[in-house]
Amino acid sequence: MVKKTKLLLLILAVACALSACMTAQQIRDRRIASSQDTFNSFTPEIQRKIRDGQIELGFSEEMVRLAWGLPDRIYTRTTDKGEATVWTYSKTRILTQTDRMTIPVQVRDKSGRSSVQYENVWVNRDTREEYTVARVEFNEGMVTALERLDM
Repeated sequence: MVKKTKLLLLILAVACALSACMTAQQIRDRRIASSQDTFNSFTPEIQRKIRDGQIELGFSEEMVRLAWGLPDRIYTRTTDKGEATVWTYSKTRILTQTDRMTIPVQVRDKSGRSSVQYENVWVNRDTREEYTVARVEFNEGMVTALERLDM
């Protein structure tokens, strides 16, 4: 029974580790595998760029999807020259702020009398902040502009 439990725990640990540790390249390879016929229709140079996670002007929406995945948001940009579709890609960072608070604490002395004392405590407050790392603009289904955040 102990051997079965240990084996089960080992299998679960390995499964959890494998599922949580996928690299960007592995995720990209899965996208390519799911659209292999489309990927094979591209030139070898375009295939290499997609495998490397690179995009450039003139790429189609499908090429960008294979290289970078689906966007986090899609906007329609309207100018005097017409409409464009803008895909944005985002990341999230967690900002931790530590604050001091004074809180009331009820205490009892040896005789059983109750009183309130005020104690200082430190509280961590996490804020999730989403920020855009790239924008890809399409006109008639082709990349016409590309913006990347330099960090």
